[in-house]
Amino acid sequence: MNCELSDKHLEDYNFYMSLPAIPAGWVVTSLENVSHLVTDGTHKTPHYVDSGVRFISIKNIKPFQPINWSAYEKYITPQEHAELIKRCRPEYDDVVFPRIGTLGYAKRIDFHDEVSIFVGLGLVKPIRECVLPKFLEYYLNTPYVAKLSGKRANGSGRMTLPLEESRRFPFPVPPFREQGRIVAKLEELFSELDKGIEVLTTAREQLEAYRQSVLKYAFEGALTADLRATAPAWRNTHLGDEIEYLTSGSRGWAEYYADRGDIFIRAQNLKYDRLDLTDIAFVKLPAGNTEGIRTRVRVGDVLVTITGANVTKTGVVDAELGKAYVSQHVALCRPRASIAPRFLYWYLLSEAHGRRQLNTAAYGAGKPGLSLDNIRDVSLSLPALQEQAVVVERIEAALSVEQPLSESIKNELRRTRSVRHSILNQAFLGQLVAQDSTDEPASVLLERIRAEREVSKAAKNKRNERTSINREKRATTA
Repeated sequence: MNCELSDKHLEDYNFYMSLPAIPAGWVVTSLENVSHLVTDGTHKTPHYVDSGVRFISIKNIKPFQPINWSAYEKYITPQEHAELIKRCRPEYDDVVFPRIGTLGYAKRIDFHDEVSIFVGLGLVKPIRECVLPKFLEYYLNTPYVAKLSGKRANGSGRMTLPLEESRRFPFPVPPFREQGRIVAKLEELFSELDKGIEVLTTAREQLEAYRQSVLKYAFEGALTADLRATAPAWRNTHLGDEIEYLTSGSRGWAEYYADRGDIFIRAQNLKYDRLDLTDIAFVKLPAGNTEGIRTRVRVGDVLVTITGANVTKTGVVDAELGKAYVSQHVALCRPRASIAPRFLYWYLLSEAHGRRQLNTAAYGAGKPGLSLDNIRDVSLSLPALQEQAVVVERIEAALSVEQPLSESIKNELRRTRSVRHSILNQAFLGQLVAQDSTDEPASVLLERIRAEREVSKAAKNKRNERTSINREKRATTA
């Protein structure tokens, strides 16, 4: 095994991988040594138009998936694109990766259309005689790169990976033919994995459709039709008339974060439409802080995410948590005695009822978000408390099989991500395919690339020197 890294970058490589495990014939070098260019997109804010040249954003790319234009579709004029590509021109087989926010994944440009990219994306132009673009794409999606990106990023808010750090990423280079075998094996294994994910995803969608059918019928009164003759009529109302308290957290809690203390409920604790405290943050408030009194939750409170990717996601506080507070991204709804907390919770999950109203308000215009008035304005038809209890009981009985199945599917999908990462780790430690002693070693390949670069550099310097001499001659004769 050869290694061309400084002590610092050897330490980076050991941050995730074990160097002795790398096979003979491989070389560990830096990303810039196998690339024509490692750069980023335009630093100027583009002027968007209705049609023209597409503009790739971080929102468009996810690992192992086609570029998702429906997630974010922006265009610039051909004239502006012509200016932007003077600095950075994305082309077929180039690889883009996020430099800002969530780091550690990448996408190969697998189409020939003209596009531009923004500063939040980095771009690598691999030397194709040295590195297969698909091999590079897979490498930049490894857990190692994700961890190293986080280690080398900086910033107090959204983390940013400096370009210079990404250029210095340790990069394992196998013999060129072995790269082809690795890519072929990865595509074979991931194809099988994707088939399993597709089956699981379909099953999850079917279970969600079943859940929504149950909720739709429940809040139309169909689940308690047998009570219709004796139960009071359902009354039309608004949520604002049925809650005694509605608030959300405020900014400035970051200074109170602690390793232990009181529970701090954030949007990610509601992302599964239930209160999930497995990824929990803690705060310690100074004595006399009134913010804690205002935003402290108690049993029976219903919590709604009001900003960010999880907007409208909902949970209910079913058990005593001790001291716990909501963040600025979460609304705290405290129902009056007229409405059962779990009745309200299930109502706000119903796509035909509460969830539809919240989604309409949240995604009406601009950045997704809910105001407290949007929550107050939710309309509903409310049965008497006794029937509410029966509605909740029958919903939960009907979903008693669906919920554990959904949880099992979610766990299995999580496991497939671990399997994918394990396969990638094996690939870039040289453990996925057999080595072939007849392959040209990567050291020979890199030496040839280095020599070609030196020749190209010398020729460029000579051209620049001639240009400079001619410019001086013209200035002398003028």
